[in-house]
Amino acid sequence: MTRLTEADVTTLTRELGKFEARLLEATGLDLRSLALRAAGMEDCCVQLRGARIAAVPMTAGDGVITGFTDCVVAVLLHLGCDAWASTQPDVRGIQAAVAAGAGVLFLADDHRFIALNVTRGCSVDDDPATADGYVAALEAAAGGLGGREVLLLGLGPVGRAAARRLIAKGASVLVVEPDEERVVAAQEVGLEVKAVELAAGLSRCSLVVDASPAAAIIDTDDLLRGTIAAVPGLPSAFTPAAQAALGARHIHEPLAVGVAVMAVRAVL
Repeated sequence: MTRLTEADVTTLTRELGKFEARLLEATGLDLRSLALRAAGMEDCCVQLRGARIAAVPMTAGDGVITGFTDCVVAVLLHLGCDAWASTQPDVRGIQAAVAAGAGVLFLADDHRFIALNVTRGCSVDDDPATADGYVAALEAAAGGLGGREVLLLGLGPVGRAAARRLIAKGASVLVVEPDEERVVAAQEVGLEVKAVELAAGLSRCSLVVDASPAAAIIDTDDLLRGTIAAVPGLPSAFTPAAQAALGARHIHEPLAVGVAVMAVRAVL
């Protein structure tokens, strides 16, 4: 996962409602409905409301990101969960959260961000949850992915998970990845992706998943008519001008989609 900054999470906490309004405009789905679709649970009665979930700060590695657990809690409260941030970090925080009745814990360090169901003894990882959420958003905005070409930027953990989801949805995946070993490794595990140069991919695809850390490499002249961009990557590969041209079709925020999908999968 990309390490967020205090500014990233503070902005999301403050503008969560605005993001959901743009999401609804682009996809017809609010955050909860998107998470249910991504988790394959659209027809289920998911008891998120009242689910007791705690976010516990972890001091390992580079340490706690100020505002991170508060932002996670803001998303969970928005979904209707009974959520809170532990005032204690690490093992003390885990102990306190479980003692207070938390059934799910959200925990993050430099390498993993998970939702841990302490009752069932299972965890949900942020990378595939985020990938599945953004592919579900792209599918809804595009009216389906079957038989469509999708340009995927990056084959890191989120990119690989997005490729699996896109292929499962019937899309043909063109990938821009400067590390040839990543492309070969993906193909060796059965991911049918075709490597292309960025310009060639943009000339063919109006559907884009940006799972790359590259910033501002796609401008307005690169956009096709009706381009839709699902952007879990941080920062966005689209310039500010391109983002403005796309409007709500630039689906992007640093945390909420992944947290929502994690919550649905962890609670059920």
